[in-house]
Amino acid sequence: MFKKKKNEFKLPYLGIENEINGFHCLFNLKGDFGVILKLDNPVIQFSADSSKYDTFHQLYTNVIKILGEGHLIQKQDIFSRKVYSENNSKEYLQKKYDEHFQGREYTDLKTFLVITKRSKGRYSEKSVNDFIQTLGKITDLFERTGIKAESLNRIQTDRYVKRILSMNFHQEGIVLDNLLSEETQVESGDRAFRSISLVDTDKVELPEQVKTHLERNDKDSLKGFPIDNMGFLFDIPNFETVVYNQIIEIIEQRPIQTKLELKRKRHSGIPDPANNLCVEDIDRLLEDVARHNQLLVNCHFNVVVSAKKKHIQSACNYVESSLFQQGIVANKNSYNQLELFRTILPCNTAELKVYDYFLTTADAALCFFLKESLNKDEESGFQIRFTDRQGIPLKIDPADLPMQINRINNRNKFVLGPSGSGKSFFMNALIEQYCMWNNRPDPKWLMDVVIVDTGHSYSGLCQYYQGKYITYTEEKPITTNPFAISEEEYNIEKKDYLLTLVSLLWKTAEGTVSQVEADVISNTISAYYSSYFSEEGETKRLCFNSFYEFALDKIPEIMDKERISFEIDEFRFVLKKFYKGGEFENLLNEEVDSSLFTESFVVFEIDSIKEHKVLFPIVTLIIMDVFIQKMRFRTKYRKALIIEEAWKAIASPLMAGYILYLYKTVRKFWGEAIVVTQELGDIIGNEVVKESIINNSDTICLLDQTKFKDNYSQIASLLSINENERKKIFTINQLDNQDGRGRFKEVYIRRGSTGEVYGVEVSLHQYLTYTTEKPEKSAVEIYTNAFGGYQDGLDAFVEDFKESKVSLHSFFEKVNKRGIPLREIIMSTNYRIAL
Repeated sequence: MFKKKKNEFKLPYLGIENEINGFHCLFNLKGDFGVILKLDNPVIQFSADSSKYDTFHQLYTNVIKILGEGHLIQKQDIFSRKVYSENNSKEYLQKKYDEHFQGREYTDLKTFLVITKRSKGRYSEKSVNDFIQTLGKITDLFERTGIKAESLNRIQTDRYVKRILSMNFHQEGIVLDNLLSEETQVESGDRAFRSISLVDTDKVELPEQVKTHLERNDKDSLKGFPIDNMGFLFDIPNFETVVYNQIIEIIEQRPIQTKLELKRKRHSGIPDPANNLCVEDIDRLLEDVARHNQLLVNCHFNVVVSAKKKHIQSACNYVESSLFQQGIVANKNSYNQLELFRTILPCNTAELKVYDYFLTTADAALCFFLKESLNKDEESGFQIRFTDRQGIPLKIDPADLPMQINRINNRNKFVLGPSGSGKSFFMNALIEQYCMWNNRPDPKWLMDVVIVDTGHSYSGLCQYYQGKYITYTEEKPITTNPFAISEEEYNIEKKDYLLTLVSLLWKTAEGTVSQVEADVISNTISAYYSSYFSEEGETKRLCFNSFYEFALDKIPEIMDKERISFEIDEFRFVLKKFYKGGEFENLLNEEVDSSLFTESFVVFEIDSIKEHKVLFPIVTLIIMDVFIQKMRFRTKYRKALIIEEAWKAIASPLMAGYILYLYKTVRKFWGEAIVVTQELGDIIGNEVVKESIINNSDTICLLDQTKFKDNYSQIASLLSINENERKKIFTINQLDNQDGRGRFKEVYIRRGSTGEVYGVEVSLHQYLTYTTEKPEKSAVEIYTNAFGGYQDGLDAFVEDFKESKVSLHSFFEKVNKRGIPLREIIMSTNYRIAL
C-alpha cells in the first residue's frame, strides 16, 4: 500500500527581534520583517451608515500611501465559533439568565494587521529603524481615527503563529497536530482546512464595478441597508475557524506602468476583439492612476475554512455561492493547498507565487477588505445586559459611560412601542437589572425605583423584590401633604410646585391660568409660609386645609389692595372638595407613608382612576412629588422614576413648567425619569411632550415600529431621527437571527445621536416574573403562594412544567383549572397540601 512521505513542517521564520519602541519585529527566512498589530474594524455590523465604509476605505488608502513601495499589508480577520459560558452572577434571576444562554454557540471576530517590509536580500539596522518609525506614523493615524492598534509582543506573536498553524481560535488551549496535505484540502486529525482563493488569476472573474459596500434588497424593510461586501463570512455554517487573508503588496510604480504600456502597444498592434478589450482595460487603469493619483498594487485574497471533515464541503459551498452572488467566481484550481495554507502565516507572504497575485489599483483592492466588526461589552461600573444580534448577552452602560464621554447630557429616557411589541418585557428587564444589587452584601450600586403604572405591568417584579405595591382605591387613596415643609426646604422650586398644584386643583390639567391669577396664588403661598414661619399668624399646621382657609382670607385682601379681579367664588367652590368634609379631603391633608422613603421598589398602580379627569393628574403629580422628596432623602442611591401611560395626565401646558423642574432636579440627584408610551397619536402634535419630555430625554428606546411605518416621517421629525438611524430601526425583528434562540423581541436604544439594536431575551424564570398576561400571572401566583416565595415557587413551577411535557400555554391552563400546584406534596413555612 502506498504511504505518503512524512516531512517536517518547517516554520518560515528566523526569529522575533527584541522590542524597539514598543514593537517586536518578526523575521522570515527570506529576510523580510514585519510587525503584527491587533485592532478592530471601525464599522460596527448593522451600523447602517454607508459613509463609515468609505471612511474605512480612505483610512487604509492613507496607510498604503504612508508605507509606500516595498511594503506589504496582510490583514487577517479571524472568525471562530465559541460557546458562551458565564456564571459570575450573584442574584437569582441573573443566575437563571446565565443558565439560559449557557452553552450557546456564537461567532467571534478578531482582526490583525501584519505590516511587512520586503528586504530583497538586503538587511541593515537603519532599514529596521526606518520601518519602526513608519509604524509609529501608522499607529498614530489609527489612534486619530479612534482605532486602538496594539502591537503584539514576543509571547503574543509566538502564540498567534501557533494558533494560525493549528487553525484554532475557538478553544483556549493550542494543540499542534500533524498536517496531511491532500489535493483539495489540508487535514489535521478530524478537521480539514480548505483555502478558497477569491480570484483565479488566469481569468479574474470579478464584477466590472466594485464599491466599498453592498446594499440589501432581500426584504422591503431592509431595502438599501448597507452591508459589508464580505459580510457573508459571519454566517458560514458548520465552521470552527475561518481566516480571511487579505494581502496588498505595494509595488514599484514606474516599472509596472512601463510594462503595462508595452503590453498595451503589443495588443493594439493586432486588431482583435479580445485584444481591443485588453487595450481598453489597460487604458482605464492607467487613466485612474494618472487622473486620481492611484497606486498600483499586487493583491491576493483567500478564505481559509477550518471545519470537521464531514462539514467542510457545506461550509466551503456557502462561501463559494455567496461570492458567486456578487459576481465573483472563486478559483476552482487551488490544488496547491499546503502552499496557500503556509502563506496565511503572518509575515510569510514571500511564499506566494507570482500566479497567486493579480494587479489592480489600491482603491479597487480595498473594496474587498472586511470592514465590519461585532459589538463588544462596554467597560463600565454600571452594566446591564441585553443580547447582540446573534443572541449572545452583551453588557452596555445605559447611563454613566455615555455621560462621561459626552454622548448624552442626562440619563432620562423616552420609550415608545405599540401594544404587543415587547415594551413591558423590555422595561421589566431594565428595572430588574437596575435593582439587582439592592439586596447584595457587596453591591456595585444601589437603586431606588418608583413606578407610576396603569396596567399592573410590574406586579410580578415588585413581588419578587418584595417592594411596596400601592393601588389607588376610594377606601385607601394615595395621600400626601405637600404643604408640610421646613423653612429650609421652602425655596423658589417648591413654591413653583405648589403654584402648579393649586392651579391644577382649580383649573384641571386642560385649563390655563392667567398671569394675574398665577401672581395672586403665588403671593398667597408666600404669605402663607411667611405667616407660619414667623409664628405671627393663626396657622397651627401646614396642610391643604390651613392653606385653603388662609387663601380665602388673603386673596380678597390682595384684590382690594391691588384693585384686580379674581374669581374667588369659583376658586372657593372648586377647591372645597379637597377641604375637610369634602369628597377628597384626605388626598392633600394626610402625611405620606414614611416607609416609602426607605423602600427601594415602589409601584403606584392608578389604573382605577386613569379616566378620572380630576384625580388622575393630581395623584400623578403627588407621586412625582413623593419621588422628589425621596431623591433628597436617599443621597447614596441611584433613582429612577418610571411613568407609564400616566404621563398623559401631566402632558398639558399647565404642567409643562413642573415637568421641566422634575427633569432638572432628577439630574442633580443621580436620577433619571423614564416615560413609557404606546400611542402614536398622544405624542405627535403635543408640544408639551416635545418641549418638556423628549427634549430632556437624551436616551430614546424604540420597540418594533412597523405599525407606525406609514407615519414615520412625523415620528422621525419629533425624535430627531436621521436616515441612518431610521434604517437601523426598521431592522428590528427583521433579521434571520431566530435559530437556536428562545422567544425574544428587539429594541433600538439611542444614546445621544446614535443608537444600536439589542435583543430582549430572557430565561423562563424571568418570563414568569415579567408576564403581564392575567392567566399566566395567576398560575405563577399559585406556585409562589404555595411555596412561600418567588424563588422556590419559580423553581417548582419550571420543574413541574418540564416534567409535564406539555406546552407552556397548556400548563398555565392546567394550573389555573386545579388552583393548586401540579405535584403531590408541597411544603413551605406557611403552606402544606397533600393531594
